[in-house]
Amino acid sequence: MSRYLRHLPCAFFLLCSLAWVFPAVNETIGAMTDASQNMEYVWLVPVLAAAVLWARRKPLLASLGAPNPLAALPIILVAAAFFFLGARGGQSRFIQTAAVLLLLAAPLACYGKSAFKVAWFPIILLAFVMPVGFLDNFTVPLRKASVTVTAVILNGLGIEVHQQGTAIISTGVPPFQLDVADPCSGIRSLVALFVGTAAYGAFMLRGVWRRWALFLSSLPIAFLGNILRLLLTAFTCKLWGQSAGMVLHDNALFIVAPVYALCVFWLADRLRRNDKTEVPTPTPPPPPSPRYLRFSVSLLCVLACALPTFRAWVGTMPEPVYEDADFIAPDFAPLERCTLRYPWFCQGRDCPWEQAYEVEGNPPESCPLCGGHEFDRMSRAERDILPADTTTRKAIYTLPDGTSFTIAVVIAGHSRRSIHRPELCLPAQGYILSERDVRDILPGVPVALFSIHREQETRMSGFAYVFLNSDGATVSNLRRVVGDTLERSLHNRIRRWAMVTIRCDSVDFRTPEGEETLRRFMQVWWPTLWAEGKMPHD
Repeated sequence: MSRYLRHLPCAFFLLCSLAWVFPAVNETIGAMTDASQNMEYVWLVPVLAAAVLWARRKPLLASLGAPNPLAALPIILVAAAFFFLGARGGQSRFIQTAAVLLLLAAPLACYGKSAFKVAWFPIILLAFVMPVGFLDNFTVPLRKASVTVTAVILNGLGIEVHQQGTAIISTGVPPFQLDVADPCSGIRSLVALFVGTAAYGAFMLRGVWRRWALFLSSLPIAFLGNILRLLLTAFTCKLWGQSAGMVLHDNALFIVAPVYALCVFWLADRLRRNDKTEVPTPTPPPPPSPRYLRFSVSLLCVLACALPTFRAWVGTMPEPVYEDADFIAPDFAPLERCTLRYPWFCQGRDCPWEQAYEVEGNPPESCPLCGGHEFDRMSRAERDILPADTTTRKAIYTLPDGTSFTIAVVIAGHSRRSIHRPELCLPAQGYILSERDVRDILPGVPVALFSIHREQETRMSGFAYVFLNSDGATVSNLRRVVGDTLERSLHNRIRRWAMVTIRCDSVDFRTPEGEETLRRFMQVWWPTLWAEGKMPHD
């Protein structure tokens, strides 16, 4: 009976761990079902982790020893810090990190160091369920390299193209253009390959260096697979036109995925050759003294009870103080020699009608497309996606020479989802973005600049954005997110952030002339954005 009773404290600890695991599972499901994250592979991660753990069941059972919660305590404390910051700061990745760390500490706390050495790897695989959108900032070199190699190959094959940033442009017959946006950079394929090669290596290979070799091979395999997808798309565009090429591009995974798999299988087979590594038989750890065992079991039970208690304590903390957004002017102000118009949107679902009217103008009594009677200065799609307490203001300023600037000010509400980087949402709307340039358009006001255009269009438009609060402006999403998390978690207040975007269809802000046009406009308009006496350095 004692053989089974010794597992009861461990089962109790794992049961209490669900208090931290369930919130992480909910966050993972939300990310997996979010089309903008491109994380359809996530459901495979726990399956592969469980399969690797099952494959190691015999050495795992042989390595089970006495509980060692004291050694696991530092990991649990770090996990508690992540859980606190994630729950209070609204950061899903922190909550997921806390769950992975807690599961990583579980074999060490329950069965000692020998069990931890066997179980840590499949548990670490669970970290790949986290969204990788934050890696988009690091994909520009990957995109450039893919485009450069593809352009060289196409020119070598007689298909004349030239590279423009991360775009491939052909002037032949028929002309076509391929733009490698962030989702096409290969980063999602790379993460999926990391998971697959790590799990496959754990099954099929012996020796640490062989598994690492297969794991690191994901980088060149994903890179070559991305080039293959671009080449196939370019060939299709050349033979049957741009539309046919886009159809192939959207379904290229069914061609590239088998190539990925064949490369992994071939490399694993090469690494297995002449492998005479013997798998060591794990030796059971020595039995602890009765006094130490009683102490370890008692501490394990205390830690188990602390897990749901800590979550309950975090949940009962007072809601953060919701600051006012009084540093922003209540509405757009007219500018001298500029025409100010407000865009109105039909609120009928799936109705695309919108029209800009001068300030005194009102929308029609009924929508000319769907016959609806509801109109707003926020589109129905934005209203459906953004949290209900998000405030959005839009206006169009037209200069005497006809240059128009479309301004949008999004003021965050309680939820962190009120504001996100335009690099994530613009591609979903069909826009192709250039590299990001950060320039100080005004003293102390950094602005992120882009050249944008829609697919199958060559005319570049200007797009700029900046985040701001009552202390000033920044273009660093990391600074905004970390600052917001710390404010919510440590200072118990929701700092109000606003995102300002400026778009001009006739001017490319990344050119010297376009930057100067934007600077002249912002010199006049920027002071009117702030409430009286609230502009930093005023």
